[in-house]
Amino acid sequence: MAMDERTDQELVAACLDGRKDAFAELVRRHQDSVFGLAVGMTRNQEDAADMAQEAFIRAYAKLEQYNPEHSFRPWLLRICSNRTKNLFRSRANRRKMEDRHMVQVDVEQSEAEPDFQELEEAMAKLPHKLCAPLRLKYMEGMPYDEIARVLGIGVSAAKMRTLRARKQLLELLKP
Repeated sequence: MAMDERTDQELVAACLDGRKDAFAELVRRHQDSVFGLAVGMTRNQEDAADMAQEAFIRAYAKLEQYNPEHSFRPWLLRICSNRTKNLFRSRANRRKMEDRHMVQVDVEQSEAEPDFQELEEAMAKLPHKLCAPLRLKYMEGMPYDEIARVLGIGVSAAKMRTLRARKQLLELLKP
């Protein structure tokens, strides 16, 4: 399948004109970022898949509200973030139980340099309000102003949460 060279804004316009294939291209382009954010916030593959799907459904329903003067990706990630925060509100007790049952890192493994699994387990122990900005900064490569927009917080809060997340993650990964 050939790469679609249209911009996100052009794809949104085509979608608003009734071209559903344009939205399929937007999903293809951004599904990994949306899913990655959802995984980082929910710490659960199934919930993340649901949140990613809901984010795309909501984005499709609200496309006319998208401002093409701004980048599409942060707008979409903001929708995902908001949908996921709503999930947290409705499942607060369930999340607490899941946090208590997190897998503990083996003492022998913690002596070696952390692998991806150890890193994911350590990140899963971070509060979601710290994990999300950390993922957006270092896995998505977003600048702090975009992180702030996606999460609905100030730029200084985005910087501070990322810094706190890094410090806590380093503590969790210490042997």
